[in-house]
Amino acid sequence: MTDFMRPTEDLLVSQALLPVAATTGARNGVAIDMLDYEGCCFILTVGDIASTGILNMKIQSHDDSSFGVPTDISGAALTQIADTGDNNVYVIDVRDPTERYLRCVVTPATAASCAGVVAIRYGKRGTIPATQAAVQIVTV
Repeated sequence: MTDFMRPTEDLLVSQALLPVAATTGARNGVAIDMLDYEGCCFILTVGDIASTGILNMKIQSHDDSSFGVPTDISGAALTQIADTGDNNVYVIDVRDPTERYLRCVVTPATAASCAGVVAIRYGKRGTIPATQAAVQIVTV
């Protein structure tokens, strides 16, 4: 039998932005600490986008978890997701960020949809974390 690492042994899964009912205006996700991680995959889940709705998401970075003056990461954006993008999953993968903390910013142009974001940190350097941020992980 081949010895291999299961993905959950190298990943840290956490909620980056809680899903809420349709809203307008930018919603900032929580600070994702990238210390000792190679990258982070942000997974945006979208429900029903109104026929006039548009949804955007970008990733920002900062050296401080307070995000005083955040930096938009060049190319790390999803723009103009319209009602043709209903009930889909979108991904932004940030590898080797230059600053320690990352966060997502989701902005519906109108009361567009329910949207939530999951952050999956990968490429753990050093000791594997003893616990996950995920409530349950089932490994078979």
